[in-house]
Amino acid sequence: MLELRLIDPNGYTVPTGIRTVEASAKDATKNELLTVDAVQDAERWSDFAKYWPTDYRVQITPLTTPRP
Repeated sequence: MLELRLIDPNGYTVPTGIRTVEASAKDATKNELLTVDAVQDAERWSDFAKYWPTDYRVQITPLTTPRP
């Protein structure tokens, strides 16, 4: 399992941009975060800052199960 987080231009996680997926869905989910969620977040903040969807990045972290 992987956790994908959409990161805004200031380095913060976009609250609606967190996904937990299987490794096989990584590329499709990353594409969705960058083409859909980044656009929506940039538009939401357009009155306060000039964010461009291309300024966003996706952080990918492997999830591990803690041992008992």
